[in-house]
Amino acid sequence: MSTDQFLTKDERDALMEVVSKKSRSRSMNSGPFRDEAQSYDLASQDYAINNLLPVLETIHERFAHRLRISLFELLRRDLMVTVGSIEKRSYTDLTTSLSVPCSVNVIGMAPLSGPALLIFDQELIFMVVDTFFGGAGRAYKSSSARTFTTTETRFIQRLLELSFKCLEDAWEPFTALKCSRQGAESKPQFITALNPTETLAVSSVHISRDNIAGILHLALPYSILEPIRKTLLSSLHKEHPNPSPQMTERLLEGLRDSQVEGHCYLAGFDLALSELLALKVGDVIPVDIPSTATLQVENVPIYSGSYGVAQGWRALRIEQALGRPGGWATPLKSSPDFAPFEVKN
Repeated sequence: MSTDQFLTKDERDALMEVVSKKSRSRSMNSGPFRDEAQSYDLASQDYAINNLLPVLETIHERFAHRLRISLFELLRRDLMVTVGSIEKRSYTDLTTSLSVPCSVNVIGMAPLSGPALLIFDQELIFMVVDTFFGGAGRAYKSSSARTFTTTETRFIQRLLELSFKCLEDAWEPFTALKCSRQGAESKPQFITALNPTETLAVSSVHISRDNIAGILHLALPYSILEPIRKTLLSSLHKEHPNPSPQMTERLLEGLRDSQVEGHCYLAGFDLALSELLALKVGDVIPVDIPSTATLQVENVPIYSGSYGVAQGWRALRIEQALGRPGGWATPLKSSPDFAPFEVKN
């Protein structure tokens, strides 16, 4: 049956106009959902790496501090070591940004699973060789790409050994590492040990002197951090002391030589304020002096003993130690002697 038998043309136009108005108002009130839905990859590693950035930056700063000390011991010259921020980069982006030749070392960080990259750019290697042999600090420029010489290769090996030791020390409060070299290339495009699509946490250390400078890169794939992710995150709420025996001894010596003010407390009495105001010259206040006196340092009772005169001085014989931690007052084992002690009026 045709719809013309129930609705006229004007009625159908009116209905269509109402429907079109409702659809327009619904689209205008859709708020933040008016745009198309954006895709989100639940397997993305960006969020996981962002959570680890604070602890990785702490480790990176510890590594740079130890590297500066190690370089000074090697070169006998103080170099300026600047810590760069940690960046999230792809493997392709990192390798294309490097100049050739450079020392790209594939390293293992046991017990972490999987390889990482430790990269020395050519400027850093040239600077280390120049500094070791007492160069004037002029930047070296090669007319064409070349391989590293035997001397430069030996210094690369020494830089690796220094970096491994510094990395192990920097990671020590978080996990025990043992670094080793698994491979090396002077051209980054020949490295195939890492997944090119994996996100890397790249930390850089800028090392400079005079007019020359170089960069060290440490690239950590997220996959090797995943097994210790909980440990690293929990370490953000802990303090990792780094005690120094030399500093501890110097602090103890300073404490032993520090001056403290001591008082020998003989006796005391209580007076009301009205009694104190009523005192006049010649009044006598009765005081019960006990047989022992107390030696106080900064108002803290330390020793007690009998008082008297020794070698012409008013003196206190120390007989008992007071306030020992975790116990009662303990008598001194050695035979007590009179210690001269001045009594202030």
